[in-house]
Amino acid sequence: MTVPSVVVTARSLAYYSRLQEVTANNLANASTEGFKADRMSAQSFEAHWPEALMRLDLRQGVVRDTHRTLDIALETEGFLVVDTPAGERLTRGGGLEIDSGGYLINRDGHRILGREGALHVAGRELVIEADGTVIVDGARADRLRIETVADPARLEKEGHGRFRATTPTIEVPSARVKQGALEDGNVETLQETVEMIRIQRAYAAGVDAMRTLDVVMTTVTTDVGRF
Repeated sequence: MTVPSVVVTARSLAYYSRLQEVTANNLANASTEGFKADRMSAQSFEAHWPEALMRLDLRQGVVRDTHRTLDIALETEGFLVVDTPAGERLTRGGGLEIDSGGYLINRDGHRILGREGALHVAGRELVIEADGTVIVDGARADRLRIETVADPARLEKEGHGRFRATTPTIEVPSARVKQGALEDGNVETLQETVEMIRIQRAYAAGVDAMRTLDVVMTTVTTDVGRF
């Protein structure tokens, strides 16, 4: 019984180590605009140890007013579409800029896409209406592509708030955009901090259990083995 106990304890420690990494990453990105937290839970079928089950938490973050013209927040499901060297990607980050060519870009320098391609917004006045329509100096320029996939939970994170769609994207017909605002990450700092403490205590308990098992095994192989 001792060896299986060691295996179970070791796998439990590996689970809590991974859970700590996920929780720490959530905390580190608590202030990242549009960040979506990862959630990890334990599942066990025939095995006697916890196995990690990952899911993407797509709940809406708090929409915070910035009164900056180039900040936008999505108040519904869906993502902005950006053009990257690796292809089109999805993002909830709405902190935008205008590059030297007059195109609307995100903080990483990737162009924001409208229905007619990259959004050229050179002009004196930029208005982004609630339905995503982009108006420059009183004239309609284009409309933001706000899209999602059939199962958003299957999106793959690529870092910098970007997601890769593994299935075809679809338009979000009733998307709402708020100009002059940003969506904060959907991480509750206090809750994640408490979770981190709980994980550390569980890990420490596992380490103590492993030490106890090590003493038992030593006793069995040395003292009992003499008889």
